[in-house]
Amino acid sequence: METTSQKIEKALLILKNQDFYWKMADYATKAYNNAYCTMRAFVKLVATIEDSAIVKALRDLWIATYNYAQAAMLGRNESAAKAEFKSKEAELMAIINPQLSAAA
Repeated sequence: METTSQKIEKALLILKNQDFYWKMADYATKAYNNAYCTMRAFVKLVATIEDSAIVKALRDLWIATYNYAQAAMLGRNESAAKAEFKSKEAELMAIINPQLSAAA
């Protein structure tokens, strides 16, 4: 049985490897299917985590990452999207590692 920490690590790995730019690929159908499958894997994995604060933080980070990728791709509001991403990333880290956030 996986620990919550292991599930978080796997979720973050999926997030890191997610192709948020699949729409720009020449192989759109294959890229879409890959992106969809990894998104579904993220959703299923996150749903197995019992801590609702962690679940919300991971989902919020996914959305912020998507928004940041889209802003970068379209060249619109990139700095605001990056700030949102960094904020959500910091929120997740504060939840999963409160000792670090207390020291900061």
